[in-house]
Amino acid sequence: MRGRYRLFFLFIIPVNVSSCGQAGQDYFPLGNNYRWEYVIEEKVNDQREVLKSVGADLKPVTIEGIEYYPRRYANGKTYYFQKSEAGISVSADPGQPGKIILGFPFRTGTAWQTETRVDILHRRHESFSGGESFISLDDKIILDFRIAGMDDTVGVPAGQYSHCMRIEGSGSVKVDARTRGIDHIRIEETEWYAKGVGLVRRKRTETSVPEKYRGELVQELVSVKQ
Repeated sequence: MRGRYRLFFLFIIPVNVSSCGQAGQDYFPLGNNYRWEYVIEEKVNDQREVLKSVGADLKPVTIEGIEYYPRRYANGKTYYFQKSEAGISVSADPGQPGKIILGFPFRTGTAWQTETRVDILHRRHESFSGGESFISLDDKIILDFRIAGMDDTVGVPAGQYSHCMRIEGSGSVKVDARTRGIDHIRIEETEWYAKGVGLVRRKRTETSVPEKYRGELVQELVSVKQ
């Protein structure tokens, strides 16, 4: 098997800030002037790539009576988070419908649905480039999420976190005309959140059926500062 390793960094602004210390007790802190740094490893078959991602809170904004919590990332994109009775949702533009990323209440068994798309396989496997369409990026795929646990212990570069909330999601999408001999793509995702910190680890797999292609993404927290 031929391996390929590349390491590159997204644009990062170095700052002098103190450790988060006694942070808030929310599983998804918003509006606390936090800065998160993650390492992300992606693998598709024999290809491997490592990236670094940084996101930082901006000042909350209120638009048409709704409070949004913007978060800017080092790739230049800003996303707008908000809280509602259903949970925490995110959108690329304020005022537009967002997708729920964490459902309320935070307790085992809470379930919700989130729209996604085939992502890792499209971006990482060289055979997916060219004129042949693998699967339309416009196809809507629904992941069924649920809170599967509230007491996980997770070790990441930033340290070890106890009493983490674990959410699990899964879904699939049919591939038209059995492109490349594939019938459908199965997507599975698990995320862990720590109180006062937010996301500490995320694992996502995209697997073709039959299993000709498999993409895996692991995102882990490196640091959180205020």
